[in-house]
Amino acid sequence: MTHLLGFNLLHEYDPAEAGIAVPVVLSIGTAQTEVKAKLDTGATCCVFEREIGEDLGLDIESGAPERIWTATGSFLAYGHEVSITAFGYQFNVIVYFTAMHDFKRNVLGRKGWLQQMRVGIIDYEGKLYLSAYDDEA
Repeated sequence: MTHLLGFNLLHEYDPAEAGIAVPVVLSIGTAQTEVKAKLDTGATCCVFEREIGEDLGLDIESGAPERIWTATGSFLAYGHEVSITAFGYQFNVIVYFTAMHDFKRNVLGRKGWLQQMRVGIIDYEGKLYLSAYDDEA
């Protein structure tokens, strides 16, 4: 049985690099910052460096606290509502900023980003196919 999916755009990335890097813009009101985030289909939520939230003017600890677990342990992060834009798609979502100053990874996870999108990956070729979930196929 063959299944067909339709996508509106193609993002090509270097499959030799670690992870799939996605350029995103986080914004609150008129404050915005551009970052590269790694697509992580195993991550429950979107997590960003503390400094990015501070650049947006957030008081990090005023957000909703969340303990985030990884294969190597856990860390504390705080949820804040932001606008996240990637490839022309914009969503107002809750993302988490780490409590730590030395956390140097930005992740696009399921809640906040992947659940908003239809995604196809051909990693061997470095191709990421995307459409918003509610776009017509």
